[in-house]
Amino acid sequence: MNSIVTPETDIDSNEDLSLNRHSLSERIYSRLRVALMTGQYEPGARLNIRGLAATYNTSPTPVREAIFQLVREGALEIRLGHQPRVPVLSIPQYINIRETRVPLERLAAELAVVRISDEDIARLSVLHQRFIQSEKEERWKEALAANQEFHFTIYRACGNDVLVRYIENLWLLAYPFVNNQYPITRPATAAVHLHLLIVDALNRRSPAETGDLVIRDLREGSYNILQRLSGAENGEVTPSRRKKKKES
Repeated sequence: MNSIVTPETDIDSNEDLSLNRHSLSERIYSRLRVALMTGQYEPGARLNIRGLAATYNTSPTPVREAIFQLVREGALEIRLGHQPRVPVLSIPQYINIRETRVPLERLAAELAVVRISDEDIARLSVLHQRFIQSEKEERWKEALAANQEFHFTIYRACGNDVLVRYIENLWLLAYPFVNNQYPITRPATAAVHLHLLIVDALNRRSPAETGDLVIRDLREGSYNILQRLSGAENGEVTPSRRKKKKES
């Protein structure tokens, strides 16, 4: 199981001794990618390079290299004289990313059906229960992490690393925006959760149905976000003012 690592997680100083600058930069880059995909940063949030270097117990150089890689991918932006920040997407930008995700995630889900192991399908049920329990206890970041791992357990099973990487890149671009609207726009509880329907379709080895359900899950979440923002101007969507909930 790939663990979810937040940017606050220190990198052991003993590991630093055995890592060259490039490999350390790659480690920091990977952790920041996961953090951006699981709601650790909101749109407009600024990243302090020296602060991150202190967190990782390293010099600013590998942090700066990781940041610049994320800037090249569009996951962060740097304006002259300012710290790097998470972009604030416009609604049209968000819709373009969503529509690019649809065929790629459908394809990954359909390919996964014939390759995914029974053990991974069982693990999906565990991840779903973790997601539901985290929502009940209002531990939103943990719920987001469980949801991300649920979907990528499926996508990684497709056996196409290039396809999975493209999907990851699109989540990287969209999810600070999506997560910023959560939990305000999370779907109302249905009689049967879509995650459970996806697991059932995988158990029955039905590619078309699995693909349809994955995209239905994507679109229902997107619909709720756009409904909430329908009165906003078609420019930058400002970060949510939702009340921060104390985690238990």
